[in-house]
Parts: sequence; structure tokens; C-alpha cells
Amino acid sequence: MEYSLQFSDIGHVTHTTAMTEQPLHFVRKRQYTRIAKDKVVTLKSAVLDATTDALIEYRNDLTYLHGGYGGAPAKVEQALEGLTVDSRVEVTLSPEEGYGAHDPQLVMVLPAAELPAQAQQVGAQVDGQAEDDKVVKFRVLNVEDGMITLDGNHALAGKTVKFVLEVEAIRSATAEELAAGYAFRHTPATTGN
Repeated sequence: MEYSLQFSDIGHVTHTTAMTEQPLHFVRKRQYTRIAKDKVVTLKSAVLDATTDALIEYRNDLTYLHGGYGGAPAKVEQALEGLTVDSRVEVTLSPEEGYGAHDPQLVMVLPAAELPAQAQQVGAQVDGQAEDDKVVKFRVLNVEDGMITLDGNHALAGKTVKFVLEVEAIRSATAEELAAGYAFRHTPATTGN
């Protein structure tokens, strides 16, 4: 069998064999934006307890600034690096790789009278101040007999978790986002180019 390829002046190739002649069309592969430093990434995400596979949280609008700005754990960013829209990845994080060990010193029981009324229900959040003047977010875990139990640990602290992630959109960060060090949600993301 004899083959020959000839480029024509209109962007396709004529492929000739001893038996037939037919045009071959070359299609340029689209260059999709890849996740890299200073890109704003929007994800669908499911967070599961890695030991039981119980769903902890699902979001279809998780947006962060990629590149070590603190919007995602380092291991998650490493797994997402270089991916494109519609890519999927699973990442398991130990407490040390994710949200740290559970610190019992961040759990407090206070009289309800010391807290504002809006903080006296389970699930409410209260800002506290550490000795180094750092603001710590506390969650109300329990309200009982005039006492409120607060926890300043991240909700996922002490847990091994599995992230199931799908890339929804990628765009370049704005100068304002880079200066702030986080993504602004109101700026629309594109889906890939």
C-alpha cells in the first residue's frame, strides 16, 4: 500500500493511497487554562470522613486563589496544580496535612450570661481573642443549664478527611485579589480558555 500526504493551500491535507484519495483535516487542540499560581479556581467539592466515607460537607461554589495564599491546604493545591476545567481528583489529608490536631485548650465552657444572646444557640459563631491578639472563631457546641460550650478548633481538626474535587472554572486573579491574597467571589470565572 502506498501513502503520500500533501498540504493544500486551504488548511487540510490530501491523503492518497493506492486505492483512494480523501482529505484529512487537522484540528488544533484548544489550549485550556491550567491551574497555576495566581489563578482563581472554582471547584465542586465533597469532604468525606476518610474512615467512614460519611459526607461532611458538599459545595458547588468553592472559590480560592491558588498558589500558597492559604485558601486551600498545601496537599490539595499540589493535587490540583496543572489540572484543567472538568478535571477530577481525590485527596486524603491527615490532621497534620489538613486542619491540625484537636486542641482541648480551645474548648471552653462559659456561663451564658457572659455571651451575647445571638451566641446562645448551637452552631452560632463567636469571635474570641487569643493572648497574642489573634482573633479565633469559636463555634457553640452545646447550650445547657445556663452554660455554653465553645470550640475554637476548626470543625475538621483531628479528622482524616478525603476531598473529592471537580474543577468548574479557572481564571487569572485580578491585581486587587493578588494584593488581598484571596479570591473575590463577585468576579465571574470563565470555564477554561
